[in-house]
Amino acid sequence: MLMGEVIQAFKKSRVLSLGLLMLILALVLSAVASFVVEDKVYSQSGELGPGEYTLGNESFESKYLYPNRTLVLTSNNATLLVSSGENHSYNLTGQLVLYPNERPDVVVYNGSVSYTYRVKALDYPYSDLSIPALILAVVGGSVFLWVGYAKALRDVREGGRKDEKS
Repeated sequence: MLMGEVIQAFKKSRVLSLGLLMLILALVLSAVASFVVEDKVYSQSGELGPGEYTLGNESFESKYLYPNRTLVLTSNNATLLVSSGENHSYNLTGQLVLYPNERPDVVVYNGSVSYTYRVKALDYPYSDLSIPALILAVVGGSVFLWVGYAKALRDVREGGRKDEKS
């Protein structure tokens, strides 16, 4: 009985049908906005002598979300400082693998260091669709609330009129 009343309400009210259409469209747009394209990868390698270096590519790392960074340092005998949120000093003989939270700054005090810096990130190319999805969800939900509120007021008024006639 209740489902039949709901279907009749949608058939009678174009505004209610439009609100439902907005909510469905908002759901579809939000699903598309959360679509992830293949991981984007940036890689850099080379040799560092004594001096200060900032590794990575600022435009790449600021463009994408959730970058996963890996820094591999190799040396026979070098003294260095790696700064990525925290400062860590190393006397490096062999290989060192680090997972920095941000672009690393490397200061080599003596010796030479071979490095490979790799950043893997997620790309959400359709994330801008989340804004119209939010607007459609708010408007569609508001339509449902106002139509329901108007129906409730109408039912209360009709109930009061029936009581007056009795």
